[in-house]
Amino acid sequence: MVFDELTIHTNTPGAEVVGGVLAGAGISCFVTEDFNDLKEIIREKSIPFDYIEDDLLKETDDVRVKAYLARNEQGRLQKDEICEGIRRLKEESGLDLGPLDFEISEVDEKDWADNWKKFFHPLEIGTKFVVKPTWETYEGDRKLVMEIDPASSFGTGQHETTALCLEELEKESLDGKDLLDMGCGSGILGIGAALLGAKSVVGVDIEQTAADTAAENAAVNHIPNGVLQTFCGNILTDELLRKKVMEERRYDFIAANIVADVILAMLPLFRDALKPGGTLICSGILSSRREKVESGLKESGFDIVSAREKNDWAVITARKGGDES
Repeated sequence: MVFDELTIHTNTPGAEVVGGVLAGAGISCFVTEDFNDLKEIIREKSIPFDYIEDDLLKETDDVRVKAYLARNEQGRLQKDEICEGIRRLKEESGLDLGPLDFEISEVDEKDWADNWKKFFHPLEIGTKFVVKPTWETYEGDRKLVMEIDPASSFGTGQHETTALCLEELEKESLDGKDLLDMGCGSGILGIGAALLGAKSVVGVDIEQTAADTAAENAAVNHIPNGVLQTFCGNILTDELLRKKVMEERRYDFIAANIVADVILAMLPLFRDALKPGGTLICSGILSSRREKVESGLKESGFDIVSAREKNDWAVITARKGGDES
């Protein structure tokens, strides 16, 4: 699959503002290349390294923010919205945000595949799961083996947040239960839930390519037709999708591996969509934001069951409290 690589040239203060434009267009993942970040790492030695390429040490004020847009209707609309937003910033902000020039180039997903495949090998997670790419074999004795090809979507199990969520899911009794996977990415959490016995799984992602990839991975893992459904859209702004996914259905479990601010915004929806006593497992939360999310959960009527961290990332498991039906 071919993507459009949209590169926006800005400066360090402008990178955050540009990120806001991307987020407003529904882009949740993007790349920021800022020499000042590298200088801070070198100064503080916050990340261990033995060698840095000379080209990376060439000081520059040019900060590049890159987003990757699918060549479909959603991608075209996002590209138009981003370009218009950047033009407005350039003309109306009155701030020094750098040149705010942008360029578009073609990137073939096959090139990405050749790179990340080198680092994706069978990975044991928790006590039950193994996550592996389709092209490798697993020689161990675990029974719950997931074959996941993430393509450009998030979710191989290698990131702490995905692993934390899977470890929490396997502690629960999912047999015959209904689960919502909010921000499904590659579909890894929903597929894991189905392998643990979930009766039905609904996966939602803001990116169409993620929703498609999750459905494809479900088929690869022999999840029966109808058990795992995927939808694309923003639950917070798409009323029809919200009605279909969260108002016309009720769930025993919700897994939300997103980011802290989005989880906080969705808490009222999560509470309404859960059955009495239902469970919310949420991650994508930096350790520094954990207390904020825990406070939001309590204010929204959830009881904290457990919370733990791994390498600066947190997962929180909570139960819907109260007597609402």
